[in-house]
Amino acid sequence: MPRYYYKAVREDGQTSTGTMDATDATTARRRLRDRQLKPLAVQELDAHNRATPVATSKSGGQNAKTRDQHLKARLSRSEADKLSLALFTKLHQLVRNGMPLGDAVKALSQRLTVPRLKALSTGLWLELSRGVTLGKAMQTMPNLFDPTTIAMIEAGEATGNIGPILENVIEMIEGRRRLRKEVMAGLSYPIFLLGLVVFVMIFVLFYLMPNVETMMRSMGSELHLPTRLVMGFAHFSITVGPFILVGLVVLGVAIQQWRQKPSGRVITDRYLVSVPGIRSIVLNVELARISNLSAVLLSSGVDATDALRLIERAVRNEHLRILFNGARLLINDGLSFASALRKQRIFADMDLDVLNISEDAGDLVTGFRSIHQVRQEELRDQLKRLTVWIGTGSLIFVFLLVALLVFGILSSILQLSRSVLG
Repeated sequence: MPRYYYKAVREDGQTSTGTMDATDATTARRRLRDRQLKPLAVQELDAHNRATPVATSKSGGQNAKTRDQHLKARLSRSEADKLSLALFTKLHQLVRNGMPLGDAVKALSQRLTVPRLKALSTGLWLELSRGVTLGKAMQTMPNLFDPTTIAMIEAGEATGNIGPILENVIEMIEGRRRLRKEVMAGLSYPIFLLGLVVFVMIFVLFYLMPNVETMMRSMGSELHLPTRLVMGFAHFSITVGPFILVGLVVLGVAIQQWRQKPSGRVITDRYLVSVPGIRSIVLNVELARISNLSAVLLSSGVDATDALRLIERAVRNEHLRILFNGARLLINDGLSFASALRKQRIFADMDLDVLNISEDAGDLVTGFRSIHQVRQEELRDQLKRLTVWIGTGSLIFVFLLVALLVFGILSSILQLSRSVLG
């Protein structure tokens, strides 16, 4: 009779692993449920007592190489969200219909045909077959999964309540993608105008105006002020512009390298939450993340201590992470959520009042959800205003630049015509 390795969640929320003999995987899962265990993964063992998720073939080495290339490829946040959303949507379909999470990952690794998605599910299944959780497997792919998503999946696995967690993850990623599309839609027209103006400016400054200047000097005519301004800008762009551009690139690389060090990351992140304008956006992003994750984890039955640990790991701003760590320690020592967060000055007073009321009523989840909704709406409004300001500023810049170029060209033509006629 085949022997199966299983991973399941007990009624107290603890994870249990072991092996059992059963005629098939369905029977093994049924026996686990009879023992009041919720199965997470059930895998058949081979003669050497090892899980066998993937068979070896003569093309296995090539397939593994291709898979590694897909998993290690550098992806933008938009591409990573698109890929992870497709994976979680399919996982949720299988889990919602009663399939254990581990078996669902295995099924996707065998049935998916999209190369990158198949490589992702296969990579996760290989990690699961070594006995780690899905959250731990996702940590090996930081280019695909952000800390917030990993924390939510780990919470779902810890409680055995993975279905609602997957729904929240899907909703979070979809919301993030909608917000990104709205911002890009607001910036697309100004970016197009700036690109067009830059192209025209390069043509005028480096081809048309030098020829006009040469003709006018050869005819002994003086350049008018607008023409001299345009030509001065052209000479400045040619002589000093490359050095400024190189300096900005070097500065950006230096800051990025400095941020790789813990001290540099803390200092720059502290600066981000102190600069007017940037501060409110950064705070809304982080506080929306903290409140949403708090509501999801606490409503899923995760212990407050474990929930706070997962939330702290998902905070991206190092300065706020340090403050949240202090609040977490205070809460573990018995202080209320609202009081601990007030001492660390993480949330605004209005948010803390909402949290304090909901905590007194014994419903922290509702309070955190309310804060998340408000912060998310504020963030959306801020980004919309930012795109409007950028678009308006771009249009004003384009108008002034075009006016200067046209004025310079027309004055040069008029001066040239006077020289010819005179």
